[in-house]
Amino acid sequence: MNNKHTSYKVAVGGVVSALCLTLMFLTGVFPLLSMAIPIYAGALMIVVAREVSTSWAFAAYCAVSLLSLFLTPDKEASTLFIMFFGYYPIILPWLDKIKFKLLRICCKLAVFNGAIIIWYKLIALIMGVYDFLGDFAFLGEYAVAAVMVFINLVFALYDYTIRMIESVYVNWFRPTYFGKKKPKPQSKKDHS
Repeated sequence: MNNKHTSYKVAVGGVVSALCLTLMFLTGVFPLLSMAIPIYAGALMIVVAREVSTSWAFAAYCAVSLLSLFLTPDKEASTLFIMFFGYYPIILPWLDKIKFKLLRICCKLAVFNGAIIIWYKLIALIMGVYDFLGDFAFLGEYAVAAVMVFINLVFALYDYTIRMIESVYVNWFRPTYFGKKKPKPQSKKDHS
């Protein structure tokens, strides 16, 4: 029984990892979706976290992160997956357990802003990506504040959406497609 259980965990982790990598690879085919595809790939981590465990979900996240660095044509998308969208759906249930709403919101914003600032600095320093804040020069000295407010509003929408996706998965998709069916009782003829 234990081997069956382990093989199930490996199968779920492997299939979800393969789907995530396939999505990440598509950033080279659909470059306009380079910000959206890491979100889709990260949402798939909900399956591993719910069907197996969070430790297996983190293992799948690490595998996808490492492989996406080598296989994904768009390095910005792969680093965005690594820095935030890959692990956020895994840690979201822990963040949602914080009882005080203001503290919960502050923790979520701290995780997001920390990850995005590190991602931006990494992209700007290592990969030589231009300073996109120059595109917002018309805002003058308020450009950084305006961009931060905007991306935090987008994050609030993302946080709500990922919780709704998880809710749909747990309450509808999972029972409909992975629901436990009672095994048929075996007749005495089957035993002989």
